[in-house]
Amino acid sequence: MLIQRMNGISLSEESCRLLAQRVYCTGLAMLLILSEVFSSNIQSTLPTLSTLFRVALTGCGALLLLAKCVLLTRYESRGQWVLLAAVIAYTGFASLYGDDNWFVLAALAGLGAKDVDLRKAVRVFLAVTAASLFVVQLLHYTTPLVPFKYYCRNWDYGYGHYNGYGARLIGVFFAWAWLRWPRLRWYDWAGLTALLLYTLFVPICRGAGGAMLLLLLLFLLQKLLPRIFESRLYHGLLLAVYPLLTVFSVAAGYFFDPMVPDRTPILRRIDRLFSGRFEIWHNVFWQTPLSLLGGVPTDGDEHHSIDNMYLALPMNKGLIGAILVAAVFLVLLWRLCRGQHTGELLCMTGMLAYFLMENKVFLIASNPFLVLLPCVFFARKGQPLPVLCPTPGKIPATATVEE
Repeated sequence: MLIQRMNGISLSEESCRLLAQRVYCTGLAMLLILSEVFSSNIQSTLPTLSTLFRVALTGCGALLLLAKCVLLTRYESRGQWVLLAAVIAYTGFASLYGDDNWFVLAALAGLGAKDVDLRKAVRVFLAVTAASLFVVQLLHYTTPLVPFKYYCRNWDYGYGHYNGYGARLIGVFFAWAWLRWPRLRWYDWAGLTALLLYTLFVPICRGAGGAMLLLLLLFLLQKLLPRIFESRLYHGLLLAVYPLLTVFSVAAGYFFDPMVPDRTPILRRIDRLFSGRFEIWHNVFWQTPLSLLGGVPTDGDEHHSIDNMYLALPMNKGLIGAILVAAVFLVLLWRLCRGQHTGELLCMTGMLAYFLMENKVFLIASNPFLVLLPCVFFARKGQPLPVLCPTPGKIPATATVEE
């Protein structure tokens, strides 16, 4: 750690670890509040105050995470320092070029997770996201500070779009499920099921609700047939999910013509299930040329947003960025498969399905699995991966609640 080498500073290893944990969790909490509270409709009623808070939270959160990466993290080789610099430099450039500040912030949140206690970090994630979401909904229903705005078939629940609300709900759901697996008790199942039903039937977020349902079904199947989820068959299928969903997205956007939908009756039926998203995917390929660096805005109103990560990445980050992000996903999945980390693999399966319906991969409040980035960039040969869930052979026969 560089902080131990600075003149006049004498800190023990334990003190440095404790400081690193606090700095990381504080920076993460600031970015979560930015995403949950000050990315809501409060920006339209308190624009000056919201701008000040957004600048302060973005700047302080980023500086704290950068300080954690540079000063409070021990790297085992020069190569890891090079990787750190390269990832921050590229994501910073791509964020400016594609007008997506969350890209570099997500990278800092992921890289900063090296050597921290992930369980404590995910608890902070869950507590801050749940509390902030509650505050926004309380203001939304009881004050004019977070106003009602009707959008298409529903109101926006204070986030500009009801699917933006669903994106925050899914962050709470996945953090809760991940933190508690494999020790889910009856109250966990009841709470997760209630959150699933609320997401499906109140804001009617089918993308988020569908991913929640899929994850609960996977948890049930894993209880009934655990060996299947430890097999090479499941691991091979999971590794194929990312390229298969990419091919499906490209094919649907290419072949489905919203002007003549009856020409492809199967795609027409799927398009209805996907709330008409194929029309947006179609316009991507016929109106926007692909490029190496991208730069096309992919998040906005219904006519400009691309509700599919697999298509949004090449548009916004270009072919280079899409390939790099895909490589990160595949390396992470491959290492989780090798380590038999079933809990993380189940959660990642649900999240990959969600990204077919939404483009929220870098929104920190929606994706708690960003903290697994050290598994990709800083994994050491012969050392266990920094994950939360135990491998199947280490799961107690009668799991108790871990305090």
